[in-house]
Amino acid sequence: FFMRICSMSAHVPGSWRLLYFDAPNRGEQVRMLFFLSGTAFHDVRLAYPKGLDPYKKAAMGDDSPLLGTDLCPAVTAPDGRHCVETAEIMRFVGQRVGLAPKADSPEDHRAMEVCLLAQACMNECFYALLKPMVVKHIFANELLGVLSRCSSLILGREAVYMKAPADKLASVLEAAEAALIASGGPYVCGPSLSYADISLFAILREVLEFQCFDQPALLAPHPKLKALLETLEAKAQPWIEQRVRKHQLGITSTVEYFAATNTPFPWSRKRKTELTG
Repeated sequence: FFMRICSMSAHVPGSWRLLYFDAPNRGEQVRMLFFLSGTAFHDVRLAYPKGLDPYKKAAMGDDSPLLGTDLCPAVTAPDGRHCVETAEIMRFVGQRVGLAPKADSPEDHRAMEVCLLAQACMNECFYALLKPMVVKHIFANELLGVLSRCSSLILGREAVYMKAPADKLASVLEAAEAALIASGGPYVCGPSLSYADISLFAILREVLEFQCFDQPALLAPHPKLKALLETLEAKAQPWIEQRVRKHQLGITSTVEYFAATNTPFPWSRKRKTELTG
């Protein structure tokens, strides 16, 4: 399904192209959407942050696929139409690969509402806690863990930086369960898988793997959401295994991967020999 690309890639008419950094965070839900729909795409993986520069308005003018935002992810459809903003991308692609409800239907509005809920979870939970989780992992594993207590000097008190993300996650889980109950399940739009389910899965999977969260306890009050996550875990497993093998140096945990590639301790730092997509 996937093409590896090492340098700036022009769009090939008749094909899908995704521009995103070589990282398993915001753009990963788009990659997963293509995979689960069985849709071939050019997965253009960019070095952070300079890899996006050739596609920005300053370099491409009005031809920029970033549509003036200078942000990614960004997709280009087979007909050459561009789309930006993650939730809009998920709906745009979903409608064209058979994983979206009928446009302007009640299910369409519900899917977008849940997709936006997932993006809020990514912003307020995943990104809010990614640095603390990476720093804590590095300090706990360097020099036999003697630095582990020093992480608070960088991060501050855990009770302070954890409160808002933990509260947000609780509200997201509750809202997602309510959406699944309202639809009758097993998916956000009832019997049919949609882009909203994939956004929810891709983001909650990462957040719930943070060591600061007790995943079984958090999901116990939300049986329909738990079932959804388990269903999509099985469906997405081939993609996840490929991602880990090809793009994460064989490191399963996203936190451990970022720690290994960003640690300030040179003897522990791992580097990719090439950037692929």
